[in-house]
Amino acid sequence: MKHFVLLFLLSLLHFQSTFADEPIDITERSMVDTSLVPFYHGIASGDPTPNSVIIWTRVTPETPGTISGTWRVALDTNFTNIVQSGIFTADSTRDYCVKIDVTGLQPNTWYFYEFTALDRNSLTGRTKTAPVGGSDQLRFAFVSCSNYPNGYFNVYNRIRERNDIDAVLHLGDYIYEYAGVPATRTGQLPTHEIIKLADYRQRYSSYRLDPALMKLHQQFPFITVWDDHETANNSYTNGADNHTPGTEGLWSARKSAGQQANDEWLLTRLPEAGNPNRIWRKISYGNLADLFMLDTRLYDRSLQGGNTNDSTRHIIGNEQLQWLKTEMANSTAKWKILGQQVMMGNLNPFGLMLNDDQWDGYSVERKKLYDFILNSNIKNVIVLTGDIHTAWAMDLPYNQATYNPSTGAGSVGVEFVCTSVTSSSSPIPLDPLYPIVSAVLPHIKYVDLYKKGYGILDLKETTAQGDFYSVPTITQLNPNQAYETGYYTVENTRWLKKASAKTQQLAPLFYQAPETPREELTTAIKNKKTDIILLSAYPNPFIDQITVQFNLATTAPFELSVYDMSGKLVKQENLGQLVKGLHNKTIKLDNLANGIYKLVLSNAQSLIERTIEKF
Repeated sequence: MKHFVLLFLLSLLHFQSTFADEPIDITERSMVDTSLVPFYHGIASGDPTPNSVIIWTRVTPETPGTISGTWRVALDTNFTNIVQSGIFTADSTRDYCVKIDVTGLQPNTWYFYEFTALDRNSLTGRTKTAPVGGSDQLRFAFVSCSNYPNGYFNVYNRIRERNDIDAVLHLGDYIYEYAGVPATRTGQLPTHEIIKLADYRQRYSSYRLDPALMKLHQQFPFITVWDDHETANNSYTNGADNHTPGTEGLWSARKSAGQQANDEWLLTRLPEAGNPNRIWRKISYGNLADLFMLDTRLYDRSLQGGNTNDSTRHIIGNEQLQWLKTEMANSTAKWKILGQQVMMGNLNPFGLMLNDDQWDGYSVERKKLYDFILNSNIKNVIVLTGDIHTAWAMDLPYNQATYNPSTGAGSVGVEFVCTSVTSSSSPIPLDPLYPIVSAVLPHIKYVDLYKKGYGILDLKETTAQGDFYSVPTITQLNPNQAYETGYYTVENTRWLKKASAKTQQLAPLFYQAPETPREELTTAIKNKKTDIILLSAYPNPFIDQITVQFNLATTAPFELSVYDMSGKLVKQENLGQLVKGLHNKTIKLDNLANGIYKLVLSNAQSLIERTIEKF
């Protein structure tokens, strides 16, 4: 009986991940925040290195043509300490998207950035470069499968609010190509299935107007790979399950359109300039982690199905596999992280193929990768995966027959699969059945086929832990979340253990960028009125306390925070609900060492800062 239940359970998983997003028509237009003109889609950053990061925006013109503008990167939100700046042009050839690869930055440093065009200023973005050398801790949020009409992006809001990560890893299905699903929320454009370049561009536009996604991009760098829905469902190199050449044109044209729009709207630093077909790349985070972002989808994947033991069938292909082997062999980082699209672990109970779109359908190439890892004694391999709208934690046995589930012996590495942001999964909780999965497939330590949420990967020198979080609903905006469970692996082992508690960031939190554009620049360009006016902070320099005078345009809860020049929070006071108007507040700072500090007055929408000095 348990075998039947397991097959039903996993068949439901395959059904949900493959077929549940059936297209219907959607007619309501997306809303825009008119105060952000002409930068309605916000700003974003991504693919950090120790001395560079990509920054992004889109300028929406009132009339077609070439738009000129400027960009700045600074150490503070007032842009009094600008470290890099330049000019840009935007036009229709790249859908008015702007991508700047900013160089000459310092490692492991938070920066703020902004753009100016058409006599307006963009939002201020916040980003962070990668470390070089040793680090005590790294933390990444990992997400996938965000189907816009299927629900609200509560997951993105929860990640932004926690403010304790270095970057967001988006493992694919950032957009969906369908006309829609039975809509929880409307507003997705275009209303039909996307096929042409203009369609893909407009679909990215709809997603990037979402407030939760916009705010998450504003505060953290993204590291992304595509999966299938950035082109079409169950895609491979030469086609897709959801593509009909007779009525939808050449697959090569549709694939190229999806890849071009992805390059325009997302933050990938292409390893080969001008070649949006290649996204696999390495991103190094000092001695603690190397991220190997793979393409298991479009570069050299063979058609799903057929003989899984056929050595001519590929999921990443010989060229990418050789690149990965070389980079992993040369890596000096403790943890080797494979960020990729589809489940690598075995999901074939009793040898039955349940999903040939995963690595199970390409077993020869998986064995080649496992052989290399073991024969080269590559340790501390962690696979991060999205795609199937469900959460999993598992060992990766080389051979199911010789794997010991009690000790983990026989495992090559470990894998964490995040559930979806909004995309469909089981319509009901299935908790009582999950022990059956682990009984039949004992390398699987955790599974949830129902909840929506995200993962946190916490890396330290001796341990790496994956934590699973869920949100209670996607049918409406909701501020809550829950910690589900965590699993960890110890350095130089290849298996998971259940964690006793969730991980936490060890270093103090760094303050976020304000959620409204700056009121004015050194160029005297003005945006809409700010919510906060800081009139004075006195005495400055101070001895033991400082009094701040400020005016508020709205009634809201406020905080007063003080940071040292490294970004460490050294003092914070909750001012509670303050009514609009003029205020004076005194904050005692007698326990601080002499030196320079940043005083930050903030609410959920705005912040303003002032440099202060203690002597």
